[in-house]
Amino acid sequence: MKKNVTVRVLCLIVAAVVLCSAVTVAAFMGSPYEILKKAALDAVTDHNATVQGQVTMTVDGTVLGESKLHYIQGDNGYMAYTYDEHSDIAGYNYSANGLNINSMSGFMTEDGTKWYCADVLHQNAPKMRFGGISMISVDDRNSPRMRFMELFVDAMVGDLKNNITMSSEDGIRLISGTLTESQVPELVKAGIDMIAEQSGAYHFEDREISFDGKEHVYEDIRFERNKKTVTTWKQSVRSLTSEEEEWLADGTFHDKVYEKDRDNFYGFSFIDGLTYVNEGTRIFVNEYTAPVTRDDFKDSDLLSIPMKNLAINYVHGEAKVDADGNLLSVDINGAVTFTNIFGDTSEVEIKGALTISDIGTSNPLCPIPGAQQLLTPEYMKDHFGYEYVGVYFTLNEDGSINEDSITTTHPGEIYRQTEIMVEKGILSPRIEIRLENGLTTTTTTYAEEVVMPQDTLTEEEEQSIDPFEVEFKIDED
Repeated sequence: MKKNVTVRVLCLIVAAVVLCSAVTVAAFMGSPYEILKKAALDAVTDHNATVQGQVTMTVDGTVLGESKLHYIQGDNGYMAYTYDEHSDIAGYNYSANGLNINSMSGFMTEDGTKWYCADVLHQNAPKMRFGGISMISVDDRNSPRMRFMELFVDAMVGDLKNNITMSSEDGIRLISGTLTESQVPELVKAGIDMIAEQSGAYHFEDREISFDGKEHVYEDIRFERNKKTVTTWKQSVRSLTSEEEEWLADGTFHDKVYEKDRDNFYGFSFIDGLTYVNEGTRIFVNEYTAPVTRDDFKDSDLLSIPMKNLAINYVHGEAKVDADGNLLSVDINGAVTFTNIFGDTSEVEIKGALTISDIGTSNPLCPIPGAQQLLTPEYMKDHFGYEYVGVYFTLNEDGSINEDSITTTHPGEIYRQTEIMVEKGILSPRIEIRLENGLTTTTTTYAEEVVMPQDTLTEEEEQSIDPFEVEFKIDED
């Protein structure tokens, strides 16, 4: 199992304990418990605010990983940033006033040109998830389901009310608490034991035994507690032809190969970073069951080995709530001792900080200057015949949209269609094709729209056009 999956499990455990301790005390109005519980639920209810946070995990004194969060929820939309493993901004997802731009959904051509993707929608895209939590609606907040969840947490609190303190300064209430292993509620202990037991059920796929360029022999290894089941398979493959490599690159392999002869297409194998075409179905060789040994994890770190036991050393949490009941910040830190099935132990420490600011005044700004004003339902209707549609485009040097580049055709399709049209004597660096009223309509970036009879394209060429990238307009009359 990959390291990050185990890490998430540990994060979930520590977060659950924090929720059950530092955020819960006694169930009576005016208590730290009720104050913090209401503030926390209000914080995850759809409202105007900016949320920023960071979590750091350390294993045996070495920083294993960090994750960051930055989410801006305005009255008419949101902006969510994505971070890479170095905690640098890797992308964003912006959705406001019916315009959605996800920088991670773009396309990079072979010449290094970056294409962006935007959707004009009837309404904003669904709310983002942050910190593992989806923002809930006001109706959900007051629903019987949420009331049941509150009562469930209340019932799990027990005597933890004695571990919580609250102080106040300048109208800000500081609520804090510390939990040790002996104070963990029985329900939480049972949940931890269940997770530890289930952690041994891993599935490692495609562990290579041999490959001679034509025959790939590999193992599927399934782990369950202290035993493993090893299944050996044999798959005949061949290399891609140069033509097939081009079809994969421009997105037409599915149409040209799979759709024409799907009964004789058996998928791909990915071996040593290369793609091969399967020739026939894989062949079963043998299967056996045996005890798990250290050699099975010789290339794995300690946290990737199945868990035998997880003991909570401590969890400490602090939260700030203002006079209006708004949650302003949460700081947590905790440590657990992880013991794997071979008896090796590691101490895992987690530190997290979350701040909520600009409550009621947050306003996500469009990351591409002028995009909100240009990409409107009216613009889409005038240029593409539909008010709500997705488009691709490149940017000018000043970061604004290159209006001449806007197209509904995927950039990979654009270059394929250009090659077809060049052969027909129509030279254009970028051409868009769509079917309208029985005619194939071709639009270039620097010439007037050209309308040609449908039979201008051969049957094979028309079949090679992805139907999902072609617009259809039906006359209502």
